[in-house]
Amino acid sequence: IEVDEEALVERIAGRFSCATCGAPYHDRFKLPKIDDQCDVCGGHDFKRRDDDNEQTVRRRLAEYRAKTAPILPFYAERGILSRVDGMASVESVAASIDAILDG
Repeated sequence: IEVDEEALVERIAGRFSCATCGAPYHDRFKLPKIDDQCDVCGGHDFKRRDDDNEQTVRRRLAEYRAKTAPILPFYAERGILSRVDGMASVESVAASIDAILDG
C-alpha cells in the first residue's frame, strides 16, 4: 500500500480514542462533535497510544525503507508484487485489496 510518508505521519500521530468505548477520532479528520465528549458513549476521557507520535512513526518508516523496501524489486521482477494507492478513499483501497486477493 503506497502512501505519502508525510500523510502517514499525520494520520498516525493524530489518532486518539475514547477511553471508555474505544471510538476512534483524529485531530484533523474526525474530532468529536462536541469538544471533549465522545459521540458514541458521551465519555469525556480520551487516550492516545504512546507510540502514536511523530518521532516513533518516522523511526518506523526509516526502518521500513532500510529493511523492507529493498525486497520490493525482487517481487516486482517476478510479477508477484501488487501496489495499492493508499491515498485513495477507504472504499477504493478496500476494493483494490479485495481485487488483488480475489485475482
